[in-house]
Amino acid sequence: MKIFTAVIFLWVSSISAQTTSIRIQPVDLPKRPASLSRAISFSCTLDYDPSQCLTSASLLAKVLERYPTEKMGQWTFVLAGSAHWRKTIKQLGGDPESPAFSELSARVTVLEEELFETVGSRQSMVARRFGLPPGSILDYAVTHEMGHAICGELQEKLAEKYGSDLRRGTAPICAIYGKRINTP
Repeated sequence: MKIFTAVIFLWVSSISAQTTSIRIQPVDLPKRPASLSRAISFSCTLDYDPSQCLTSASLLAKVLERYPTEKMGQWTFVLAGSAHWRKTIKQLGGDPESPAFSELSARVTVLEEELFETVGSRQSMVARRFGLPPGSILDYAVTHEMGHAICGELQEKLAEKYGSDLRRGTAPICAIYGKRINTP
């Protein structure tokens, strides 16, 4: 892992006029899947254990390699420690129970550390909330957020329909379910 710290500023104008920043450290994967778009990058928040960060980023890359990441363009996935998750989400005006969110204008998806845990009451709780079997929440969260990213979609229900298309092995046809914003 490179020793380099960056700061990502997230503006969530659709929710509120707030800006918050997340301090991150980029991650270099030693065994990056060949099918994963080079435009996809990974980072972890500074409170994420560095060795666990690399393990989790590698797991995320394996999930992502099944999907058309080239359709996302330049995109960063940030793995965020759970310790400050709810506070950060509340600052952004989002749902503190959600384990992931995307900021389209910043071209960033942030995923909570709990998504990568093999056992955990929060992961089980989130899976139950979304009516998912145990162990499927990471794939579900990633494809849902890709629905936002690929289609530039702000609406949760439409992003979920696009994510469902991805999970079925079909590339989403953006704007088929409704109006979409322009993607950069």
